[in-house]
Amino acid sequence: MFVLQKQLSVLNVPSSRVALIYRSGADIQLALPELPSQLGSAYLVMLKGGGKVQVLVGLFMAKSRRNIFYVSDSGEVGSERADRELEAGQTFAESMGFILNDAEFGRLPADQQEAYWKGLPICQRHAATLVEPKISEGKGVAPKPQEGPEARKTQIAAPSQTHAVVSPSVQVATTVSDKTASAQKRRVLKERLGRFLASM
Repeated sequence: MFVLQKQLSVLNVPSSRVALIYRSGADIQLALPELPSQLGSAYLVMLKGGGKVQVLVGLFMAKSRRNIFYVSDSGEVGSERADRELEAGQTFAESMGFILNDAEFGRLPADQQEAYWKGLPICQRHAATLVEPKISEGKGVAPKPQEGPEARKTQIAAPSQTHAVVSPSVQVATTVSDKTASAQKRRVLKERLGRFLASM
């Protein structure tokens, strides 16, 4: 389950802590609470440190110029659970309608990794754009936060974090070919994750 981090607005971690990045191939229309319906992009990130990993999903809302973060309520987990956490993150992002692609971050030289990482919208502070919240009339996906138990505090969470468990309601038509492509992506994802974990 992924938890909304209301006070987290930017990922301020070094690129050396980034194990994997998956990003959406295209922006999709989203309707999030307190924001007008607008295009958004998604980033699935696995952070590493101290022999553990943590998975989060970051959304960049283009019109409002805001980052929205959802973090796994498992917090940091051992490497033996990394594949399960990564698959859960991918499923969460796909439930909102995103199709994620491997950014092949690990193949970049260290200096290019730093530039690539710092260039992502989720790692940047954005000038706020004043927009009036409104009810979506389109087909945007509306994750509806619900009150949930206090999630475990993590290194990237603010100390006085407010948590809300998110259960996105999704209406995405999935064809057989989509399911096959998704299964193939997951297989490739697990293979790459296996190689990464072997190198830890």
